[in-house]
Amino acid sequence: MLPNVKRALPLLAMALTAAAGPHKVVRNTAELDFRYEWPSEAVAIPALDLKFYTDAKRQLVEAQESAPEDKKQYQEQGRGSVRDSYWAKWTTTGQSSRLLSLRYESEEYTGGAHPNQNVSDLLWDRELGREIKFANLFEVADGYPPALQSTYCHKFEREKVKRTGNPIDREVFTCPKLSELASLLIDKNKNGHFEAIDFAAPPYALGSYAEGEYNIVVPVTAQLIASFKPEYRSSFEVHRLQ
Repeated sequence: MLPNVKRALPLLAMALTAAAGPHKVVRNTAELDFRYEWPSEAVAIPALDLKFYTDAKRQLVEAQESAPEDKKQYQEQGRGSVRDSYWAKWTTTGQSSRLLSLRYESEEYTGGAHPNQNVSDLLWDRELGREIKFANLFEVADGYPPALQSTYCHKFEREKVKRTGNPIDREVFTCPKLSELASLLIDKNKNGHFEAIDFAAPPYALGSYAEGEYNIVVPVTAQLIASFKPEYRSSFEVHRLQ
């Protein structure tokens, strides 16, 4: 049975679909537009289903606490039609027989110039029955192959120059560490093998808000597969464009 929340959630509109589909927690009032969703692949794993449901309830309680006061301020500012909003969505970026890779993205608005956005990841090991970090896949503990970091930095620098129109200032520029980014394993053709890794960072994390979210996709190579622990290598395949 799901644990009780510490306080009642009046008029909570909860759309929990059948196990074969995604699950949602929804709250829609004059003060708050709240949505939190996770995919069927996560629903099929009881521990993940409970994890996301519990997180959704926690986020809803927090949003409901501040929404009335924020609404009052909007009205005083002559923006009576404005309300707080919070939406979060987990999506499946790929899965193998052992690993499930999920992307988390959220957007929260509480009266600022623009919404606060975030992106994160979750990698689930079905055999271990728990969440693991991308770094745990490699034979070197908490280590990333230098070639992977180098490939990412090269692609990130090119994208940053493209977006800003300015050359890289080597005196101040520092390429982010892969451990600072969301690591999303991609299985685009859904054949049960990951062929790329999307290293994602939300707006503001790696530049101005105008630069937006960075998604730097690094293809899987034979060299990269060899750097994984033996038990994870079969979850990956060399990118076909290599």
